[in-house]
Amino acid sequence: MASNERSFSLSNRAMGLPERIRFADGDVPFEHIWSIEDGLGDPRNGNSCLGCHINNGRSVAPEGLVRASGPTLMVSLGVDEAGAMIPHPEIGLQLQDQGVSKEGSLTVTWEETSGTMGDGTPFSLRKPVIQVDSLDLDSVFTSLRVAPPVFGGGLLETIPASDISLGADPYDQDSDGISGRVAEFDGEIGRFGWKAQEPTILSFTESAFTEDLSLDYERASELFGSDFLEDTAFYTSTVAVPALRGHLDPNIQMGAAWFEQIGCAGCHRTRPWVTGSHEVRALSNQMIIPFTDLLLHDMGPGLDDGLAQKGAESSEWRTPPLWGIGLTSTVGHEHYLHDGRARTLEEAILWHGGEAQSSRDAYADLSSSDRALILGFLKAL
Repeated sequence: MASNERSFSLSNRAMGLPERIRFADGDVPFEHIWSIEDGLGDPRNGNSCLGCHINNGRSVAPEGLVRASGPTLMVSLGVDEAGAMIPHPEIGLQLQDQGVSKEGSLTVTWEETSGTMGDGTPFSLRKPVIQVDSLDLDSVFTSLRVAPPVFGGGLLETIPASDISLGADPYDQDSDGISGRVAEFDGEIGRFGWKAQEPTILSFTESAFTEDLSLDYERASELFGSDFLEDTAFYTSTVAVPALRGHLDPNIQMGAAWFEQIGCAGCHRTRPWVTGSHEVRALSNQMIIPFTDLLLHDMGPGLDDGLAQKGAESSEWRTPPLWGIGLTSTVGHEHYLHDGRARTLEEAILWHGGEAQSSRDAYADLSSSDRALILGFLKAL
């Protein structure tokens, strides 16, 4: 696949003609710029899927008063006994900051901190400082979220739940310092979203249409047909995963070896998964390496924003897949982690804590040349 702005926008090559037609059908509402006349709600967070998932990649982190495309603010007054967020009585669970009746204006500035690697190389990290003109932030919990990439989801959805559960070790019985656990609710396993808060691509798609666009489904169906939601989910399920690049390069191979040696593969699993049966043959019984265990992990105080979600603790985050991460810049920017705070892959690594603290520290203690090998490996994914 070419490394350009279309890197995340091609269909799975193994699909047949009927599936490619449905892929194209689902792409239309995904790229459509919605209006009030065809179902766009007020208030809302945007007016199109593509407006947040830029070229099917990540959204841009906001800078000050300039509202970038895609970030949303999750809001909670706390959590109940079951670990569910208690919504704000006026805002709900998500600030909708666009439209005539918007719920408030979000301003994000960044607080910088500095440090040094083991060899004395300096680095700088930043974290968001959030302001909302309609909220008393001393009395609520908030979490800034950028839109994740859109590709490969159908393959992740097809991994058998029993296989995912086999990798969980919530009590760290093997004493390796990693205690990933399955996100479980309503009898299903969470796989999608920063907190693994959605079990299926369809539920994730419906949540986006409802929460981000405040979509009127009856009007939307008049425009795109009654199956538009399922077609859109089909589209996002079957966007092709970018191919690995340079995997025969000795430097890439050495970077992969370091990735394993310092423990990154403890969560960003490098062993293949095999997908289960699926009506789309291109997704069925496929060997894949998305570099994720699809589990929730405690990432330490640095990434703990105080806001729990659907059973995931405030410091817990789903291991994000790394496939395609090396092509992030092809959509016009590089921002990583759930709130876009990391401006480079190295910054993303240095924010790791909790169960990943030892791997983070091992990375920082490597020589600059060995760190460059790991970064080169990631950029080849």
